[in-house]
Amino acid sequence: MDNPELIFQEALKNHYRMIKEFKGVPGVKEERFKEGMEAKHCALSLVGEPIMYPEINKFVRLLHGRGISTFLVTNAQFPDAISKLDPVTQLYVSVDAASKDSLKKIDRPLFRDFWTRFLDSLKALSDK
Repeated sequence: MDNPELIFQEALKNHYRMIKEFKGVPGVKEERFKEGMEAKHCALSLVGEPIMYPEINKFVRLLHGRGISTFLVTNAQFPDAISKLDPVTQLYVSVDAASKDSLKKIDRPLFRDFWTRFLDSLKALSDK
């Protein structure tokens, strides 16, 4: 497992590397380029389940410490992790279906108690 400091530093390094590719490109305004060189937002995660990362709270604190907002997406299968999660800028729960049967068909969950986990996750979110 990578430590949160390494993930944080590598994410920033890769962000800056991508933005630097636009320096001098026709149509790229200097002020916009400079703005892009300052990371402001972080999406956690568009693929995977970031809330399962054991050091997610430490990672979020690193981001917030640099003034970077956090948008965390979870699939509502880890209610205890939602309860223990430090505050994030935005917490989004994917709700892919309206019933137990449709959720099973659409998401093909890993856990037998997926519906209970889903409902408990929504409760944990409400408690936040």
